[in-house]
Amino acid sequence: MADSIVVSGIFQEIEPTATALDELRAMGISDRDVTLLSSVPYPEEVFGRPKIKVRLPIVTLIGAILGALAGIFLAVVTPHLYVIRVGGQQIVPPPPTAVLMYELTMMGLVVGTVLGFIWLNLFPAYGGEYYDRTLSDGGIGLFIHCSPAQTERVRSILATQGAQNIHEPERRPL
Repeated sequence: MADSIVVSGIFQEIEPTATALDELRAMGISDRDVTLLSSVPYPEEVFGRPKIKVRLPIVTLIGAILGALAGIFLAVVTPHLYVIRVGGQQIVPPPPTAVLMYELTMMGLVVGTVLGFIWLNLFPAYGGEYYDRTLSDGGIGLFIHCSPAQTERVRSILATQGAQNIHEPERRPL
């Protein structure tokens, strides 16, 4: 939302948080406009949130495929470009080729995983983020982006469900 206001509320229990999320959805606030933060890694189903599509396995698979292609190039293509016959042996011997392909596939997988993690999580983050220190003590924070006209209704939903510290948070570097 271009001219949105962020309202936050901190909950101590799961059930009131899930009920508040249901009421916010019924009010017309989409799941994209609600950020849920907690020090405990709750699954999405606990709060009735949609399943998050994870793209890291795809990025990791691409890294492994690129590593395998690099292994094929170094182990198979390069010996055919510069043929050196030694004692009647094969140009591409299977055991060293398998080791080289395995190592480069694993290297591509690891590098793809690390770079994919950094890329998908938008590291480094230079701007400030919304946060409340009470989240470290087991609180569950809801940060809702809403229009100025919806602010009072959002505050009343959070207060009705027992949220503490309902306010408009400031963005700070974490």
